[in-house]
Amino acid sequence: MSNDLDETSARAGLGQREGFKKGIVVATKSKSKTFNSVVVEKNLPAVMRDGTILRSDVYRPEAPGKYPTLLLRTPYDKSRDGTETETFIEMGHKFAERGYTAIIQDVRGRYSSDGEFRPNFYCPVHFDSDDGYDAVEWAARLPWSSGKVGTFGHSYMGWVQWELAHTRPPHLVTMIPGCISANLLDREMSAVLRLGLVLSATMNMFSPECRQRAGVTWGPKTPAEASRLWVERDRSKWFWYLPLMDIPEDAMFGMRDHWRRWLQDHATDHLRFEEKHRKINVPVLHLTSWYDQQIGAIKNFTGMVKNGMTELARQNQHIIVGPWTHTGYKFTNKVGEIDFGPAASRDYFQIADLWFKRWLKGESTESEQWPHVQLFVMGANKWRYEEEWPIARTNYTNFYLHSGGHSNTQGGDGALSTMPPQEEPSDEYVYDPRDPVMTLYSPGGQHEPHDQRALDGRQDVLVFSTPPLQEPLEVTGPVTVKLWAASSARDTDFIAKLIDVWPDGFAQELCYGIVRARYRDSFERPTLIQPDQVYEYNITLTPTSNLFRKDHRIRLDISSSDFPNFDRNHNTGGDDYSETTLTIAHQTIFHDNCRPSAIILPIIP
Repeated sequence: MSNDLDETSARAGLGQREGFKKGIVVATKSKSKTFNSVVVEKNLPAVMRDGTILRSDVYRPEAPGKYPTLLLRTPYDKSRDGTETETFIEMGHKFAERGYTAIIQDVRGRYSSDGEFRPNFYCPVHFDSDDGYDAVEWAARLPWSSGKVGTFGHSYMGWVQWELAHTRPPHLVTMIPGCISANLLDREMSAVLRLGLVLSATMNMFSPECRQRAGVTWGPKTPAEASRLWVERDRSKWFWYLPLMDIPEDAMFGMRDHWRRWLQDHATDHLRFEEKHRKINVPVLHLTSWYDQQIGAIKNFTGMVKNGMTELARQNQHIIVGPWTHTGYKFTNKVGEIDFGPAASRDYFQIADLWFKRWLKGESTESEQWPHVQLFVMGANKWRYEEEWPIARTNYTNFYLHSGGHSNTQGGDGALSTMPPQEEPSDEYVYDPRDPVMTLYSPGGQHEPHDQRALDGRQDVLVFSTPPLQEPLEVTGPVTVKLWAASSARDTDFIAKLIDVWPDGFAQELCYGIVRARYRDSFERPTLIQPDQVYEYNITLTPTSNLFRKDHRIRLDISSSDFPNFDRNHNTGGDDYSETTLTIAHQTIFHDNCRPSAIILPIIP
């Protein structure tokens, strides 16, 4: 790969698109007929096998005929007009204009659909598998349907696709799920509650419609109103509430029972998608982002390549990983505080159309020539095309932690080197859950590249970095940290962040990972630690792809909190969700010849 971008251009986002290897065409105009006039059928009823009625809005070309059918199932209101997070009306029109019958359906118990809502990541018993099967078959029977059905959608709308896929509805041909976990433990990062995501979704996305459905007169009735009050009135105070288990019903109307059940059992993988890959028989285009739930999307991709039910399914798994965040369908070049250049901008509808034309319309498109893996390499600001994950030529390299015992803050003496440590003093810091290291992310709680210098000066963050690099170094693949550590507590957390430090000091977070001490060996059988005893912890960071450019530094931060991205460990060894006690933990990190703490980076030669 050419690395000839100068630093000024890279910071401005003026990346070049790498040559179209292997016939890849990132942006082309469709040659198929388009339809300017779209007919919308509102609230069409679909009867599920238990008699419950779910309702859908159907967008179709005005011209007579039968068209391939696209199905999206959502808990977020199919009738949103685009003024809030999802733009379902825009989706319906754009797909209909491209010659599809597009169906946007409210899932059971949400908005216009009947029945009881059982959110799939709070509740081990829900209806999405059966409802998904029934919805696909209902869609295939519509008078405007060709009988071939594809599904699409990101986040929750990706989960419901994986929930229905293993039931194998006869008319399901392909899927495009985006931004979705393969299991709940990936989503929760080693069984640690992603408080910022889960609590804000519970209170701001799910609860308002429960109020509206129940006819109560108080409290926010829409996600927009709830999100505004969350910031302007409540100042995100519920993140700090103790105990989390006792957040009052009126704060999360209709969702408190689900919330409490989740806290009692969140270390169990109720999704179990990886076990279901053997039952899935359709081609899948996996879409995800480096600043999103890519670890799960990649596991779904590799799992289907290895274990898909049929040869057709195994050989037709494709994944696209861009530099975006959890924005769903807006693949833009500006993310957080970084402009990744014009190559980063992609058109979701064009990508989906090329895929669906191939599988639903039987047309020959560029998607037939796509490599199985399309990766955006940050730093180089270019796309790279591969055929497997992880990349076979990867050189996994240990970068060892070093210091004279004073690596606290970016001004300390912490260093990273490929040279193993000899006799070195340990590093120490105090983790106080009353004053956690705060997460730098979007207002909606999504991961973005923000300048980590905002956390400068915190004594509870250990910083280890290389000297300025003399040559560019590409890191693409899974990242892990082996950490030798002791704590004065019976339970605590250790968090690792991989950071690209620019010559001007800008500290770009690339990926992170966490380990909760009680789950160090097993999620099913957690065990507390002995105070002051040294343990080896294996921390899985989210995967990444980044070119560390010349004169940049590779940096690893070690701390014990990232709040409210993750909930606070109370350090007591008790139930963090039902108790109010917070205690201080004295943490010690070792890096000597007997305990060589290191970050293992996937270097691409």
